[in-house]
Amino acid sequence: MAIYAYGDRVPTIDPSAYIFPSADIIGKVTIGAKVFVGAGAILRGDYGEIIVGDGSAIEENVTIHARPQGTCLLGENVTVGHAAMLHTCTIHDGAVIGMKSVVSDFADVGEGAIVAEGAVVKSKTKVEPYSIVAGVPAKEIGPVNENQTDFWTEIKKIYQQLARDYPSKLRRLEEPYE
Repeated sequence: MAIYAYGDRVPTIDPSAYIFPSADIIGKVTIGAKVFVGAGAILRGDYGEIIVGDGSAIEENVTIHARPQGTCLLGENVTVGHAAMLHTCTIHDGAVIGMKSVVSDFADVGEGAIVAEGAVVKSKTKVEPYSIVAGVPAKEIGPVNENQTDFWTEIKKIYQQLARDYPSKLRRLEEPYE
């Protein structure tokens, strides 16, 4: 993994978090307990700040950044899907950010909300707790139901288990592969 200080801005990473070797963590980034950060993810706190709460999952190729003196805050047990982009926004506990979605400056995604795949949550948009938004720009399409909450709770547990298992189970193979 590539962990970088930027001047006096140094990442703080809980020892129980797992950061994939090809992920980049730069500057003022705080990563909580049992967090999983996947391959190719970039969390860049060079002139803003990034905070990732306990139990969250940052999947492959996610980009997280913040404006100067701004903060991108992810609560606890947040899932950020593959190739999503977050910028100076707030994502509350238990929310799900779908694959290839964008959550822009000063947007606020409520607790337990779901941002659908490919959605664009525009600047200063408020996504209500336990609602689902989809589209470009993202619009509310309904409430999160119990089955969806149960499904995402189980997915979060899987990523928390991966954060525990990857340090001992992941190994790079050299040719010939064995």
